[in-house]
Parts: sequence; C-alpha cells; structure tokens
Amino acid sequence: MGLTINSNIPALGADRQTERANQLLNNTLRQMASGLRINRAADDAAGLAIAERFRTRIRQGQVEMNNLQSGINYAQTAEGGLSAQMDAAQRIRELAAQAANGTLTDDQRAALNAEAQQLVQQIGDTAENTEFNGQNMLQAGATVPVGTEGDLEVNVAASTPAALGIDTVDLSTQEGAAAALGAADAAINAIGENRAALGAQMNRFESAITQRQIGVENAAAAESAIRDVDIAQATMNRACAQILVQGGLAALIQSNVAPQNALFLLRG
Repeated sequence: MGLTINSNIPALGADRQTERANQLLNNTLRQMASGLRINRAADDAAGLAIAERFRTRIRQGQVEMNNLQSGINYAQTAEGGLSAQMDAAQRIRELAAQAANGTLTDDQRAALNAEAQQLVQQIGDTAENTEFNGQNMLQAGATVPVGTEGDLEVNVAASTPAALGIDTVDLSTQEGAAAALGAADAAINAIGENRAALGAQMNRFESAITQRQIGVENAAAAESAIRDVDIAQATMNRACAQILVQGGLAALIQSNVAPQNALFLLRG
C-alpha cells in the first residue's frame, strides 16, 4: 500500500484489535470481581438459561426442606400431646385394676374414681390444647399437607376421651372398674398406634429432607459448573488481555509513522 495521509488503514486495524483486547480485559476483570463467568445474558445465553433452571430447582428444594421440617415439628407437637395422654391412660388402668379389688370399700373406690375422672378430664384438656401454629390436631384429628412434591402430609387421629372410649369410665363399683380395664387397654392401644403412625411419618419426612438435600447439592454443583468463573483461567485471560492491550497501543503508535513519512516526502 502506498503512503497516504487521509486514510491510516494500519491505525484503524490496530485500533480495532486494541478495542477487542480491551473488551476482553474488562470482561475478565468483571468475572474476577463477581466470581461469575456469566454476569449478563450476552456472556453465555444458553448457559444462563440452563443455570437459571438449576437455580429454580435449588430454591424449590430449599423451600420443600423447610416445609418438611415444619411437618416434622407439627408431628412432634402432636406426639408430645399423645405422650401425656398415654401417661394418664396408663394411670387410669392402674386405678381400674386397684378398684376391681373386691376388698375395697365404696369410699375407697369413690376416691379412686375421683382421680380417674380427673385423669379423663386431663386427657380431654390435652386434646383441646395441643396446637401447632394455631391449629388443633387431637380434638378432631387432622390431615395437613406439607406443600411438597409427592403430596406428603401429616395425619393425626383424633384422641379425645370419647374417641378413646374412656369418657364413661366409672370406678365407683367393682363391675365398672372391671369394664374400665378393657376401656383403658383400648385407649392405650389407640394412643400407641397414633404415636407409632406419627413416628413413621417423621421418619419419612426426614428421608425426604435427605433426598432433597442431595438434589439441592447436585443442582448447586451443576449451576456452579456453568455460572461460576474458573479463577485460574480468568487470571490467565487477564494477563493475555493486558499484553494484547499493551501491544495494540504500541501498534497504534507505530501506525503513525507512515503518515509522517508521507509528510517528509511533501516537505522535500
């Protein structure tokens, strides 16, 4: 190419290459500052879409784990109320066995019956007052979904004196005491089955939490592989970009030599 003054093609080319190197440097610095390889959709449009899907799964998994933990807490609260009822029912059975003794007087049975009635009332109070977040669970039973995939839910059977069959316990007579033994046994069995069912549900929820923890961990690893920057690679890219920028600036300086040579000819 001949010597020209109006057009400096080498300078234009050097300027274009320098601008590209400067953009690479700025992008690398942005990645190192944020720790992310993808800071905007233009960095990797397809990768961003995939990473966002993984992030959605991570957030859903975290919410589901919280919901499952709430389900466990709900079941634990119900199980605590049932445990108190179990103690009362076992005491009623002891009193019934004692009242069935034919050697006792009517006054003695009346005293035993008074205690038994207090225990029956205690079981009723426990059913009425056992609540979780304002929701009663033992008064009429409850089926509470925990808001996760798989339709997991907490199921609690009603556990009132009437539901347990001990609301009519009467230890004032030997015959009533004998009948109360059977009623107490049935109540103890019902409470035990209710507690066992809750224990199985809590174990299921804990397994579901573990499953979701693994899913969240895997999704986070997949998102990181797409979205996060490799610091070692970014450091090398930064060094390369810095060299290219410096080289481009040097080329721009040298590209001004040709017009100066043309000017020298004109002066001649």
